[in-house]
Amino acid sequence: MSILAAVDDEESTDVVQRGYELAQAFGEELIVLSVMPETESVEAAEQVASNAIRLALDDPENVTASGSLGDPAPRILHEADERNASYIVLGPRKQTPIGKALMGSVSQLVLLNANCTVAFVAEE
Repeated sequence: MSILAAVDDEESTDVVQRGYELAQAFGEELIVLSVMPETESVEAAEQVASNAIRLALDDPENVTASGSLGDPAPRILHEADERNASYIVLGPRKQTPIGKALMGSVSQLVLLNANCTVAFVAEE
Protein backbone atom coordinates (compact mmCIF):
# COMPACT_ATOMS: atom_id res chain seq x y z
CA MET A 1 0.00 0.00 0.00
CA SER A 2 1.06 3.59 -0.49
CA ILE A 3 -0.05 7.20 -0.22
CA LEU A 4 -0.12 9.19 -3.48
CA ALA A 5 0.40 12.95 -3.24
CA ALA A 6 -0.31 14.67 -6.57
CA VAL A 7 1.50 17.98 -7.06
CA ASP A 8 1.20 20.44 -9.91
CA ASP A 9 4.25 22.53 -9.06
CA GLU A 10 7.21 22.75 -6.70
CA GLU A 11 5.26 25.00 -4.35
CA SER A 12 2.79 22.23 -3.44
CA THR A 13 4.56 21.74 -0.13
CA ASP A 14 1.36 21.44 1.93
CA VAL A 15 0.24 18.47 -0.17
CA VAL A 16 3.61 16.74 0.25
CA GLN A 17 3.69 17.42 4.00
CA ARG A 18 0.17 16.07 4.59
CA GLY A 19 0.87 13.05 2.40
CA TYR A 20 4.04 12.37 4.38
CA GLU A 21 2.15 12.63 7.67
CA LEU A 22 -0.37 10.04 6.42
CA ALA A 23 2.40 7.77 5.13
CA GLN A 24 4.24 7.93 8.46
CA ALA A 25 1.04 7.32 10.44
CA PHE A 26 0.15 4.22 8.41
CA GLY A 27 3.69 2.97 7.77
CA GLU A 28 3.29 3.30 4.02
CA GLU A 29 5.43 4.65 1.18
CA LEU A 30 4.72 8.17 -0.07
CA ILE A 31 4.67 8.62 -3.83
CA VAL A 32 4.82 12.27 -4.93
CA LEU A 33 3.45 12.47 -8.48
CA SER A 34 3.69 15.35 -10.93
CA VAL A 35 1.70 15.10 -14.18
CA MET A 36 2.71 17.36 -17.05
CA PRO A 37 1.46 17.85 -20.63
CA GLU A 38 2.67 15.39 -23.25
CA THR A 39 4.80 18.15 -24.78
CA GLU A 40 7.09 17.91 -21.72
CA SER A 41 9.30 15.03 -20.59
CA VAL A 42 8.82 12.48 -17.84
CA GLU A 43 12.17 13.64 -16.44
CA ALA A 44 10.84 17.22 -16.12
CA ALA A 45 7.74 15.93 -14.32
CA GLU A 46 9.89 13.86 -11.95
CA GLN A 47 12.05 16.92 -11.27
CA VAL A 48 8.98 18.91 -10.21
CA ALA A 49 8.04 16.09 -7.81
CA SER A 50 11.62 15.89 -6.48
CA ASN A 51 11.76 19.64 -5.92
CA ALA A 52 8.42 19.60 -4.10
CA ILE A 53 9.77 16.88 -1.80
CA ARG A 54 13.00 18.80 -1.18
CA LEU A 55 11.10 22.01 -0.35
CA ALA A 56 8.54 20.30 1.89
CA LEU A 57 10.52 17.74 3.87
CA ASP A 58 13.83 17.95 5.72
CA ASP A 59 14.87 14.31 5.87
CA PRO A 60 12.25 12.18 4.13
CA GLU A 61 12.20 8.42 4.51
CA ASN A 62 10.35 6.06 2.19
CA VAL A 63 9.42 8.82 -0.30
CA THR A 64 9.57 8.45 -4.09
CA ALA A 65 9.27 11.12 -6.78
CA SER A 66 7.33 10.08 -9.86
CA GLY A 67 6.51 11.84 -13.11
CA SER A 68 3.90 11.18 -15.75
CA LEU A 69 2.61 12.81 -18.92
CA GLY A 70 -0.95 13.34 -20.09
CA ASP A 71 -4.32 14.36 -18.72
CA PRO A 72 -3.87 14.81 -14.93
CA ALA A 73 -7.02 13.16 -13.56
CA PRO A 74 -6.72 9.86 -15.48
CA ARG A 75 -2.97 9.71 -14.82
CA ILE A 76 -3.46 10.29 -11.08
CA LEU A 77 -6.16 7.61 -10.94
CA HIS A 78 -4.04 5.16 -12.94
CA GLU A 79 -1.00 5.73 -10.73
CA ALA A 80 -3.12 5.30 -7.59
CA ASP A 81 -4.44 1.97 -8.88
CA GLU A 82 -0.99 0.79 -10.03
CA ARG A 83 0.58 1.64 -6.66
CA ASN A 84 -2.36 0.28 -4.63
CA ALA A 85 -2.79 3.67 -2.94
CA SER A 86 -4.87 3.83 0.21
CA TYR A 87 -5.09 7.65 -0.06
CA ILE A 88 -4.73 10.27 -2.77
CA VAL A 89 -3.74 13.68 -1.43
CA LEU A 90 -4.55 16.73 -3.58
CA GLY A 91 -4.46 20.49 -3.31
CA PRO A 92 -7.53 21.64 -5.23
CA ARG A 93 -7.17 24.79 -7.30
CA LYS A 94 -9.77 27.49 -6.99
CA GLN A 95 -11.89 27.94 -10.12
CA THR A 96 -14.90 30.00 -10.96
CA PRO A 97 -18.20 28.10 -11.33
CA ILE A 98 -18.12 28.74 -15.08
CA GLY A 99 -14.55 27.42 -15.27
CA LYS A 100 -15.59 24.25 -13.48
CA ALA A 101 -18.59 23.75 -15.77
CA LEU A 102 -16.60 24.26 -18.96
CA MET A 103 -13.26 22.71 -18.12
CA GLY A 104 -14.07 20.23 -15.39
CA SER A 105 -11.93 19.90 -12.31
CA VAL A 106 -9.07 17.48 -11.79
CA SER A 107 -9.93 17.29 -8.10
CA GLN A 108 -13.59 16.61 -8.84
CA LEU A 109 -12.78 13.89 -11.39
CA VAL A 110 -10.34 12.21 -9.02
CA LEU A 111 -12.79 12.39 -6.12
CA LEU A 112 -15.64 10.88 -8.14
CA ASN A 113 -13.57 8.11 -9.72
CA ALA A 114 -10.97 7.07 -7.15
CA ASN A 115 -10.98 3.58 -5.66
CA CYS A 116 -9.50 4.90 -2.42
CA THR A 117 -9.92 7.80 0.00
CA VAL A 118 -9.17 11.26 -1.41
CA ALA A 119 -7.88 13.93 0.96
CA PHE A 120 -7.87 17.63 0.01
CA VAL A 121 -5.34 20.03 1.46
CA ALA A 122 -6.42 23.67 1.63
CA GLU A 123 -3.86 26.34 0.82
CA GLU A 124 -2.51 28.03 3.92
